[in-house]
Amino acid sequence: MALFDSRRLALARSAAGKTKSDLARDLGLSPASISQYEAGNTSPRAAVIAEMALALGVHPRYFEQAPDRRQVAVASRSFFRSLRATRQWERDEADALSEHVYDIVSFVESRVTLPAPDVPSLPICEQASRAEVEHVASALRDHWDVATGRPIANVVRLMESRGVFVCRPPAVSERVDAFSRWFDTRPLVVLSDGKRDKARSRFDATHELGHLVMHHEPEFSDRVQERQAHAFAAAVLMPAADVLDELPVRSPRAGDWERLKESQRRWGVSIAALLYRAKELGTLSDAAFRRAMTRYNELGLRAHDGAALGTPEAPRLLPEAVQTLMSHNRWTYDDFAAELRFTHRQLEAVLGQVNDSSVEASDAPTGHVVPLQRLVR
Repeated sequence: MALFDSRRLALARSAAGKTKSDLARDLGLSPASISQYEAGNTSPRAAVIAEMALALGVHPRYFEQAPDRRQVAVASRSFFRSLRATRQWERDEADALSEHVYDIVSFVESRVTLPAPDVPSLPICEQASRAEVEHVASALRDHWDVATGRPIANVVRLMESRGVFVCRPPAVSERVDAFSRWFDTRPLVVLSDGKRDKARSRFDATHELGHLVMHHEPEFSDRVQERQAHAFAAAVLMPAADVLDELPVRSPRAGDWERLKESQRRWGVSIAALLYRAKELGTLSDAAFRRAMTRYNELGLRAHDGAALGTPEAPRLLPEAVQTLMSHNRWTYDDFAAELRFTHRQLEAVLGQVNDSSVEASDAPTGHVVPLQRLVR
């Protein structure tokens, strides 16, 4: 009872998508009892803890305090997108899953050498102009040595090489497009696993990077931060000086759509994003942009615009670090879960399927992960 961590109960409940009333009903208790447990005012008996673990699909030891991890102060709340389209319980569930991701990151990071976080803090005010946001985007590209005139070949790899953990938990609701969060000094970006649109995924990842770079705390009262992060993503992926000559200067005609498709492949963005960038930079008037989008819809491009680029970029840093650690210690997936005090199902909710591997001694990795190479064309 002395080892019971009340915060872990709230996390497990949120990750399971249950309210206090739901859990109380499962356990034959009152919602007030659950509130008392989560507030840390009382500790449940061992038998109740076992029932909680069964109801929430966690290991009973999940609720134990762990001084070496899980006690890390969270530096910020999550930057959630599409607040009107998501329910509070969905955001709570996603937030809890992000803390489980950080549990894994913290555990792995203490045992495997990983790229150091290198996300510059370039805060801007609420009244910042688009030009100021463009300047921040340019500063980020310079800081990360992205060559002028070069598209970013793989946004996720670039972010991972700079110490940003990116993941696609299969358990996150499809209505949660993407979100980001700082844990102590380690940034995390969570992308939806359900949307198979590569262009949108790249834009989402860069949008969340914009929050990490420009904003200290999320503001839920307005959409200014969302607009700024959107402008940041457009400027990082399609720098004005580099893309300007490729943008249409009139409503696209027959041959213009083929040129737009070439630019789509070159910059790794959707045609819709290129058209909006043209409007943003003034090569298309508002009226010309509206006509272009009407024709865009008539051509049926919306259905397969971003998907035409292929499979969305897959995070590698965390899965490869986990696989390295498992191989080095000759752990199975269940062994690794036990070390974390997780169940197999909890790990799959965060990481998806990780293959067990039996590695011969001569083939066993050293446990050292070399920072990922920057993949910038």
